[in-house]
Amino acid sequence: MNILIYSLRDVREGIKRNAAAAIATILLVFISLSISGSFLLMKTGLDNVTNFLSSQVKIKIFVDPSVNTQEVAQILKTKGFTQNITIETKEETLNNLRQFFQGKSYLFDSFKDSQLPDTILLDLKDKSEIDTVAEGLKSIKGITDVIYAQTYAHTILSWSSKINRYGLIVLALMITCSFLTVHVAVHLGLYQRQKEVQVKLLLGAKVSHVRNQILFEGFLLGLIGSIFASFTIFLLYEYVLYQLQVKFYYIFTFSIQNMNLIMLTLIACGGAIGLLGSYFATRKMLKNG
Repeated sequence: MNILIYSLRDVREGIKRNAAAAIATILLVFISLSISGSFLLMKTGLDNVTNFLSSQVKIKIFVDPSVNTQEVAQILKTKGFTQNITIETKEETLNNLRQFFQGKSYLFDSFKDSQLPDTILLDLKDKSEIDTVAEGLKSIKGITDVIYAQTYAHTILSWSSKINRYGLIVLALMITCSFLTVHVAVHLGLYQRQKEVQVKLLLGAKVSHVRNQILFEGFLLGLIGSIFASFTIFLLYEYVLYQLQVKFYYIFTFSIQNMNLIMLTLIACGGAIGLLGSYFATRKMLKNG
């Protein structure tokens, strides 16, 4: 217990004597992790948007009027690529079209008398297979035509792929920048207190004790910066993302559990970045002992 109190006192004194470097380290960790956390939330939101748009990518199948639509639907349900199937009968299609012909009943009557086919909306498990599946459906007996928004589907799938690929790269770069900024800040702080470190060693302090003190300082500074960053991210969630979720609940699915996980991850990263940055900064100045 006495050793812990002594270590905390040394850390406090070390931070006080090098307040400028300590504040710079905290600010750098805060800025870097705030950007990283904001990017995580932004990526979550973009994933929600692309998932919603992807869910709208469906294949519309026109069924031959002479064929039983339910039988065709049953065949499609047995296929491995099928996620969900919705049947739209001729009557339902006419009801949907009725609003477009208000005041022009003679045009609507011509649709009523036509051989308007039943349609099946097919939702795929894997949207990337949409071209292959659409081509294969044309060969099924009883299906007269297959249509889907090809350009729209390809655009959404491309967005989703790029967000997943480049999102992880950007996040890794953010964390690397956080580590490097802490490393530089701690290294500058050590350079400023080089005489202090040498005096401690001349007075008989062990190298391991001096190193542990600096590591502990780096850990605390990283932790403080990450706590501020987590609080900032929480405010961003509370006043921006949560409001978006309330208005567009069918698109965004931010949960408080995910928010807590992001905040805890940022705090853990802050401590780890401070610790690692301090360790690598002390390797050149302090020899193993």
